[in-house]
Amino acid sequence: MKKLLQKFDTRTLGLLLLLAALSRYLIANVWEKWNIGMVIIGGLLIIVGIAANFRQMMASLGKRSTKYLANYVVSLILVIAIVAGLNYLGQKHPKRFDMTAVGSYTLAPQTVQVLQKLKKDVDIKAFFSGGDYAPLKELLTEYQTESRHIRFEFIDPDKRPDVAKQFEVTTYGTVQDPFTGRQVKFGTVVVSCSDSTRKEKVEKRSEEVQEQDLTNAIIKVGRSEAKKIYFIQGHGEKDPADTEQTGYSEVKKGLEDQGYKVDTLNLAGQGKVPDDAKVLIDAGATTEPFPQEIQFISDFLNTKGGGMLLLVDPPPSPSFDSLLKAWGIQADKDMVLDVSGLGRLMGAGPSMPLVQRYENHKITERFRIMTFFPFTRSIQPDKNPPNGITVETLFKSNDNSWGETNLGSKEASFDPQKDLKGPLPLAVAASKEIKPSSDNAPAQKSRLVVAGTSNFPMNSYFANAGNGNLFLNMVSWLAQDEDLISIRPKSPEDRRMVLSQSQLATLRLVAIFLLPGIALIAGVAVVLNRRRR
Repeated sequence: MKKLLQKFDTRTLGLLLLLAALSRYLIANVWEKWNIGMVIIGGLLIIVGIAANFRQMMASLGKRSTKYLANYVVSLILVIAIVAGLNYLGQKHPKRFDMTAVGSYTLAPQTVQVLQKLKKDVDIKAFFSGGDYAPLKELLTEYQTESRHIRFEFIDPDKRPDVAKQFEVTTYGTVQDPFTGRQVKFGTVVVSCSDSTRKEKVEKRSEEVQEQDLTNAIIKVGRSEAKKIYFIQGHGEKDPADTEQTGYSEVKKGLEDQGYKVDTLNLAGQGKVPDDAKVLIDAGATTEPFPQEIQFISDFLNTKGGGMLLLVDPPPSPSFDSLLKAWGIQADKDMVLDVSGLGRLMGAGPSMPLVQRYENHKITERFRIMTFFPFTRSIQPDKNPPNGITVETLFKSNDNSWGETNLGSKEASFDPQKDLKGPLPLAVAASKEIKPSSDNAPAQKSRLVVAGTSNFPMNSYFANAGNGNLFLNMVSWLAQDEDLISIRPKSPEDRRMVLSQSQLATLRLVAIFLLPGIALIAGVAVVLNRRRR
């Protein structure tokens, strides 16, 4: 029996069984009874094989070849151990690198900022046909890499209808792009917070779930309350319900995506600023507000610790002198013209100054995107503002600019006697402490941001350059939501290459015939050259 065991080496068979058990586990990701059985049988076969060949093994230990083999085996084990250790560390502390040209797999700074400040677990359930969708899974993995509080799960609504019914999921399926013929899955993503009953549902019917959808949903469920923002109306201001190019419907949508509640307010009819107001926005008034309305705004800022965004268009629009003087701010009676030629980048002339550099302020922190301001006046901070008020410039016009004061003339040129020499401030931010800090609460402050035009965030410009981001940053600072001040996620860029039929034919010819033919000819030439030698 012993000779039979020596002749038939059971060690090899045992090792094969162990490898088979490991392979089965790696494929199925489940440790079943078959795996356990193969491991037990394989281990016994290895032990039997070692016992049957023990003398031969001991006798061969002194041979040089055995020593070399032992060194090789030990080196191999060490390499496997190092690779396994690195793999374990990689799983526990994942780090990903985006090598794409446009940063396709890099999250926006705002997303990273929101994720890194999460203190509660966020549960994400993705309902898709088939229970999986690779592009969304890749995106969610990026989120999970940035925060350990992110948990996600893919669910097939057809296989688990009870769960789909529980979350009221009815939107999912597959749609075909009519231009490319590409099949695109669409589904519903439900985002919830661990200590809250609030749920945010992201439904897509004809497109993929994108980064801004997920980030906005996480922001909304993480808030204990939705802050109220009022757009003042009654004096020709921009309307948040207006969907025309000069309207503010995109502004309203951007604010609601950030979790704010948006409404309109007529101060003359209301008789006061509502108690639930957090931020007031007056965008482009064409007539002077009544003194009583200015008093309502002043009371709101001086007693309730709210914020206001005032967008003051050039004359003949009102300058709000009575309100701004108390804050150490002046709206100049001019229009800023920029003759540097930068406006041509936007297909505009000198009346659209472009801003490339920003001052040091929380609103513009890490903000490196160009913005433009059509038909703007300059906004000057006082050198000696009233006590308790801090006024800071946010950004200025180009060096080759000036503030034209002769607005009735059809031709404009710089007059050093009357006009204001650039660079000129286009927006300022002011803050005032209205209640000092105590042992139980921090200091209460009110805030005011004034810009020289209401045109820069209107519908036709909101998504261009950094205009929309800058507007939302201003509101976030006024609402004292500094964690939302950053660069918002943008829609993915379509960088597909469309080839004509002739170009496709050329590509096939090169890939299928030319390149393989060159390799074949080179190989034949090498063989013939060797034979001649």
